[in-house]
Amino acid sequence: MPIATSQPKVLPPGIYCPTVTFFQPTPEQGLDLDTHVKHMEFLARSGIAGVVVQGSTAEAVALDYEERKTLIRTAKEAWRRVGNTGPIIAGTVGAQSSREALKMCRDAHEAGADFALVLPPSYYPSAMTPDAIQAFFEELASASPIPIIIYSYPGVCSGIQMDTDLICKLARHPNIVGVKHTDHDVGRIARETAFAKKNDFGSPFTILGGATDYLLGALAVGGKGAITGMTNVAPRVCAKAFELASAGRVEEALEFAGLISQAEWGMGKGAILGTKYMVAWANNYPLTAALARKPLALCPESTKEHVRAVGAEIVEMERQLEAQGWTGGSDSGSKIAQSDGPKKANGNGIVNGVKEAIGVL
Repeated sequence: MPIATSQPKVLPPGIYCPTVTFFQPTPEQGLDLDTHVKHMEFLARSGIAGVVVQGSTAEAVALDYEERKTLIRTAKEAWRRVGNTGPIIAGTVGAQSSREALKMCRDAHEAGADFALVLPPSYYPSAMTPDAIQAFFEELASASPIPIIIYSYPGVCSGIQMDTDLICKLARHPNIVGVKHTDHDVGRIARETAFAKKNDFGSPFTILGGATDYLLGALAVGGKGAITGMTNVAPRVCAKAFELASAGRVEEALEFAGLISQAEWGMGKGAILGTKYMVAWANNYPLTAALARKPLALCPESTKEHVRAVGAEIVEMERQLEAQGWTGGSDSGSKIAQSDGPKKANGNGIVNGVKEAIGVL
């Protein structure tokens, strides 16, 4: 089967946001595209490299094919309207066959996605041997109209671990351009980087972490950034930490890394419900923006209280950077033109240098 792309496409280094999905407060829980677009525009102005739409954080397993395409299309339109040309990455979360994974890649390409983030099928985990996983990814990459990023996330894949040997074999395919390590294994990032530095893969391959609470460790061993849910709350803080560390300003980066680690650890305790609540609260979105798609429950009050406590400091820092008009320097993702004058903050915290009370939803 011919390779779908003749020229390897490079996944830029940097910080990426796996976005949440917003739903309407109706029995059918249709997509809340108004809030989706608002969030996309906020992220496009923040200095991050790009976004992942319909990933794990986006409750993609609860979305149908048309909803997935709609979210990709509107995300792309919002980013380009702001003037940001950063990558739009589509998840294939939930695909359990080669046929379905390829359909999702083709749909994503049709809707405007630049890359596809792909989990291995996992419903029959004992059948997913290293050889079977290798064949799945290579056949998909050869047929996909957009480049593939491997998604290593044992927590949602019946514990399937794709070891370094397998990742390095897959990296040699010209249409497999990177990996997201939500296995949180810095050692694996170091090993794969060592192979990449020797040009062992023969084509570009970008190695990213799956969170920012170990961002500095991942960068220290050669990682090129992260796809991290914390960017839904504090994209500038995460991008700033990446930029400082990449420039060798480690002590300054550590100040941001500490805030990120504390908030990310606390947000993670609330799982998807806590994550969605923190996104809505931090960005001053409507209360309904915190709703997950049923049968997931409402976020408990105790979780909301915890999220506000652990998130207050990082949200305040995000508002400071936003009010300053910070959109990243030379080491961050695709840039947009910066306008003059005061900046309007997206949510709670600091606006034009004046501290506001952090609101409570």
